Amino acid sequence: MTNLKHCSRLLTGMLLLCLHTAIAATALPGHLVDAEWLSAHLDEVVILDVRKETESFAKEGHIEGAILVNVKKVRVKRDIDGVSLTRMRPDKKRFEQFIARHGVDSDSTVVITHRGQKPGNVAGAARLYWQFRYHGFDNVALLDGGNAAWVDALEDLSSDTTPVKTGRFHAGDRNDKLLATTPLVAQAVAGDNAYVPVDTRPLRFHIGLAQRDYVYAPGHLPRSRLFPYAFLHPEHGAMRFLPLAELKAAFADLDIDPQAPIITYCNSGYEASSVWFVLHELLGNPDARLYDGSLHEWTQDSSRPMTKRLFGQ
Repeated sequence: MTNLKHCSRLLTGMLLLCLHTAIAATALPGHLVDAEWLSAHLDEVVILDVRKETESFAKEGHIEGAILVNVKKVRVKRDIDGVSLTRMRPDKKRFEQFIARHGVDSDSTVVITHRGQKPGNVAGAARLYWQFRYHGFDNVALLDGGNAAWVDALEDLSSDTTPVKTGRFHAGDRNDKLLATTPLVAQAVAGDNAYVPVDTRPLRFHIGLAQRDYVYAPGHLPRSRLFPYAFLHPEHGAMRFLPLAELKAAFADLDIDPQAPIITYCNSGYEASSVWFVLHELLGNPDARLYDGSLHEWTQDSSRPMTKRLFGQ
C-alpha cells in the first residue's frame, strides 16, 4: 500500500511538471511578431539573428540575447536523386544538429530576426523559418521589420555576445506539403496540375537579361507569373511586410490569385521563401509550396524547358 501511495505521488508530480512546462511555453501571437511584443517577452524566447555579414552582428549591434546565425550555413550541399546540389535544405539530422548548436531546445519559442535593411535580409530569415516549418517545428515567428524595426521602436541594440549553450533539439514530422519537388514542378510547367509557378526574382532575371552562375539556363519556367519579392516591403525604411490588403492587391495586379495552388521559386529557393511566407503564413494559402532547389536544380537537366517570354505572350 505504501509503495502504491509513493508511486501515485511520483506520477502526480511528473504530471504537474509536464503541465507546468506546457504552461510555461510562450505562446506566439502569430507567424509574425512586432517589436512591442518581442520587448515584452524578451526573456521567454530564443532570438536567432540571421545575417550574411556576420561581422555586423557586433559592429552594428543586435537585440540583446540574440544568437548569430550565418545565413550561408542555413543551407547545405546535398545529393538528391543522384544530382549534386548546393544551397539546399538539410536533412533532419543535420538540421537538428545545426539548430541545437544555436541554443534551441525542442520546447523553445523561437523568434527569427534580421538586419531589416533590405529585402534580402528578410529572405534569409524566411528561409530559416521555412526550414523550421518543413521539419515539423511550428513554435517559430519572424520579427516584422527585423532589427531596423526594433530600433524604430526606440529599443536599443547591444554589442555584447551571449555565450551559446547547445540545446536539445529534435525535429518533428516532416511537412512535405510545404515543398515543391521537381516532378511536381514539371507537372505544373506542362499544365498537368493546378499549381501556378511564381517567379520571385527581379524582371531582369525573369526575361533572361541576368543569370546566376549556378543557374545553367537563362529565363524562367514556362507558365510562370512574376512577383518580385521586393514588392512585399516598402521601398525605404525598415523592411516590414506591407499590410495584407496591399499585398493581396499587388498579387491581383500581377494576375496572381494568392489563394490558388502556387509554387514559389527563384534562383536557389532563397528569395522565394519571403513570398512563400506571405502566401502560406500571412494570407493563409495551404497550397503554397516552395521549390527548394529552384532554377539551380531545374536547370541541371538541359532537357527541361525554360523561356524568356512573359506569360500570355
